[in-house]
Parts: sequence; structure tokens; C-alpha cells
Amino acid sequence: MNVLGIIPARGGSKGLPNKNIMPLLGKPLMAYVIEAACATDLLTDVVVTTDSDAIAELAVSYKLDVIRRPEEFSNDTAPIDLALRHATTEAERSHGPYDMVVWMQANVPTTTSAVIDQVIRALQNNGGDSVATVCPYEVPPQWAWRLENDRMVPLEKIYSYSVLRQQQIQAFHLDGAVNAFRRDVLMSTEGQPGQAYFGTDRRAVIQARENSIEIDDAFDLLIAETILRHRLERSRSDARVKNN
Repeated sequence: MNVLGIIPARGGSKGLPNKNIMPLLGKPLMAYVIEAACATDLLTDVVVTTDSDAIAELAVSYKLDVIRRPEEFSNDTAPIDLALRHATTEAERSHGPYDMVVWMQANVPTTTSAVIDQVIRALQNNGGDSVATVCPYEVPPQWAWRLENDRMVPLEKIYSYSVLRQQQIQAFHLDGAVNAFRRDVLMSTEGQPGQAYFGTDRRAVIQARENSIEIDDAFDLLIAETILRHRLERSRSDARVKNN
């Protein structure tokens, strides 16, 4: 299969200014995702779609194609599927048609090439419309409350405090790291509301929390730095053992 990898990365960020290229252990944050994408076995091509000159320069330094994202696809309210379809159309002008499109978020620096390949293999083999990485909720949804000002109100038809583990609902959330779509599903759902671009047959790959640290604030950055530093130290240790 011809598989297109897309890394969307806007220049602006309200939480952390210039988040996608801010330094993280000596290199730009989104460089980690770029390196993971370039190290996969199953991505045919990788492109970066952006509205930022600085991000474009970073992508070019990794010898990636850059697709300039139109302004109407770059604001805070523009749905991501608009940018994905635009990038797919532009990439196909140069490289020909693709069978699958893989969206990797630039602000998840703990994403690994192994997970990207796992998601692609899953979509190749399971017959679904899309595959997304997910993580389990740490707290069962039956234990969740909503707040009316400071008053705690049980979630209607969901809340049921139980200490019996076998009665808990195992729930998962999209972690935003890697999403793969059949190309025809992505392109044929243009103009449809919500997350129609995932199709009707949505599948998932459960991954470890350490692979899905999405950077939105300084606390997320601290967690990602800890994980990446640990990986670097482990890699150096493994290399020393191998050389000895």
C-alpha cells in the first residue's frame, strides 16, 4: 500500500507560544515526531503542512516536502480534516495516489515509529475505515462527577460508585498521537459534520501512556522531558552494553 504520513503544525499556540518548535532536550519539539515518522517501515512519504516559515525550514532540514496550509485551514476553529484533505491532494500531485493517510500530531513528542507502524498494520489487516491510538481512562467513568459551580452532581445514568473492579466500565479516550484513515474514506466525507472522516467502522490500537504525552502546557512538557530523557539514558546504556 502507498501510505502518506502527514504532520500538521501551525505556527501559533495560545497555551505555549511557538509550541511545535520550542526546544525540548536540545531540539525542536516536533522534531521528535518527524524523526519517528522518518524511521517507520511502512510510511511511503511524509509531508509537513504548515503556515509557518520556521516550521517549514525545520521540515526541509529533514528533507521533507512542505505543503503550505491556506489561511482558512490554519485558524483555531478550522477542523483538522480540511488540512488533511488539502495536504493529501497536494501530495498526490507530486507522488501519485495513496491508499492510506496517517495523521501524526506534531505536539506528541513521545510518539514512536513502532506505534506508527502498528497503527498502519492494523488498518491494513482489520478492514476498518480508520484506526486511532487510544489510552484507557485512569478513573472509571462511573466515578466521575460534573460540577454546578462548586456543587458535585452525579453524571446522569453513568455514576455508580462501586469498589468492585469487575463492575467498572473500561473506557478509552483518543490520545491524539496517531490516526490512520483509508484515503477514500477521508476524501469522500468532505463537508460532513463532526468526525465523519474517521468513517463508520472505527478501530483502535491501545498504547502505553508514555507514548501519548500531548503537549498543551508546561506540565505536559515536563512529563515529556522526563520520558524522553529516560529513553535517551536507556539507549546510551544499551549501546554501552552492546559495545562491551
